[in-house]
Amino acid sequence: MESSQIELYRTSKGQAYQCNLTNRIFLEFGGIITAFKVHNFINFKRLIDGINIIDKLYDLSDEADFDIINAPNSNQTFTLHLCDLIHLRELLSGAKFALYVNSFLNEVLGEYEVV
Repeated sequence: MESSQIELYRTSKGQAYQCNLTNRIFLEFGGIITAFKVHNFINFKRLIDGINIIDKLYDLSDEADFDIINAPNSNQTFTLHLCDLIHLRELLSGAKFALYVNSFLNEVLGEYEVV
């Protein structure tokens, strides 16, 4: 990972990092790397969080076995089975929390650099 890239969150299934040169968030999940602007990342997280996992558990139809999700403003498509969906939610939630903490620290500390 380059010095302009800051890891936000990592799980055994993927990672999310931020690139300071391009002002983008990169998500690596399921062998796919997708770049997001911050607002697209938030929209993607909202989209993933909007999928009702409980309903999917009780739905016995073949269509409930997986979801096909298109990433906003990207030509990336994710085919997610239930377990993948849960792992992706964890990754997105951790990354969003890290963004929030970084933003808060920058607001509070101002010009000081946290290393």
